[in-house]
Amino acid sequence: MPHVKKLVMHGFKSFAKPSEILFDKGLNTIVGPNVSGKSNVIDAICFVLGRLSIKSIRAAKSAGLIYNGGKDYRPAEEARVDLVIDNSDKTFSFGDEVTITRIVRKDGQSIYKINNQTKTRQEVLDLLDEDKAR
Repeated sequence: MPHVKKLVMHGFKSFAKPSEILFDKGLNTIVGPNVSGKSNVIDAICFVLGRLSIKSIRAAKSAGLIYNGGKDYRPAEEARVDLVIDNSDKTFSFGDEVTITRIVRKDGQSIYKINNQTKTRQEVLDLLDEDKAR
């Protein structure tokens, strides 16, 4: 069964610099003190999987998902989230790993990628639903 191997966020909400979270095969939890970005991790997963409602990802508009700068870092040009899935059992018609990427630019443009190839949102959704078609 495929499972999430890691989540990489760069310029997404509070993640100014590239931040990587590794996941094990079993149960994983996100813990930390208040205002540490736990909710932003969940928002990043929803974002990369194609959620359209920006308000449900706790932003007024898509530009609100882009890190807007702070004391130590300049504002980001775009928000990027990569979700890496272990596919060693070949559930999906790709290699041993599948990387789903979503990028949003300041003008609101969303770019979806699967294994670094530009795709439509529907193609990402179809990939995730691929095992049901078998």
